Amino acid sequence: MEMESVFLDNLPDTANMILNILWDKNEEMCTAELTEAVNEVYNRRWEKGLIQEFINLLIRMDYVEKKRHGFRVYYTALGSDYEL
Repeated sequence: MEMESVFLDNLPDTANMILNILWDKNEEMCTAELTEAVNEVYNRRWEKGLIQEFINLLIRMDYVEKKRHGFRVYYTALGSDYEL
């Protein structure tokens, strides 16, 4: 899977990776989907707990929005409709 990555200086690399996945997919994703995508695209072996920590950071910094659908929680990147 080929994708163009943008790394923002004010974010840790892991947070940037998650944000790039969300921008690239441009759809709501749950933690499990994000973990699988980051591990595949960036050739990592990270656990969901680690990914969740960085998702929470992105939410606090207003890069990512959290949405609940029943019992499941999904995340979308804010500003994903802008051209980089």
